[in-house]
Amino acid sequence: MGLFQSSMERYVDLSESEIQLLASFEQTPTAVKKHELLWRGRTKVGELFILQKGWACTIRDSLDGEQQVIELLLPGDVIGLREFTFSRHVTEASMITMGRVQPFPHENIVDIIEASTPLAIALFANISRQEALLTERMLITCHHSARAQVLHFLLETFYRLKKVQHVELAAFEFPVSQRLLGNILGLSPVHINRIFKALELDRVMKKHRNHIEVYNPPQLIAEAEFDGEYLSDDVNGLKERLARLR
Repeated sequence: MGLFQSSMERYVDLSESEIQLLASFEQTPTAVKKHELLWRGRTKVGELFILQKGWACTIRDSLDGEQQVIELLLPGDVIGLREFTFSRHVTEASMITMGRVQPFPHENIVDIIEASTPLAIALFANISRQEALLTERMLITCHHSARAQVLHFLLETFYRLKKVQHVELAAFEFPVSQRLLGNILGLSPVHINRIFKALELDRVMKKHRNHIEVYNPPQLIAEAEFDGEYLSDDVNGLKERLARLR
């Protein structure tokens, strides 16, 4: 089963024809290098990418020339999905790690919507979850300490990973540098470094180069004040309505 199919099946039940349609989009994956640029900002929107392996991010330039990471993308995500109706990309997209991507022409989304109402609903659900991540980050930034912001983002990433692979909170993959994490959260690398040192001294967790080791999960969860409702795959009873339409 392809990761794109499994990500869509989190929201709706798929028929055999819908499964075959999604499978047809994942036949020609391409290996990509760490830090490889997938597209530049302001270039014409044409090819999006299904992230099959590895981690990626999208970045936007501010008016003063500073760069801000907008999204952290994990296996199964469609890179650029939020921009598929734009004429030009408003972000730059690049790999964080080496990995594998499936080129995905943005016209495919029209084909998906035309072919299947359930798949259209799954796409809307996918986009709305990406928007929810950005909204949650904004709220956490406004109302939580820097330390809580870091812990909240780590937990969020853990629960997102758990949807696509087997992971344990005691130790999970996190190949995000302190500098990149600071960029995501709007904190300086020095501040991030101090937070991680304090968390290690307090025996809460430790940041390794490519993974997180958690010493005290209950304390981490409590300090993060994490409510994962915004990560829910529930589509508010629409599955039942879709089932009646088949």
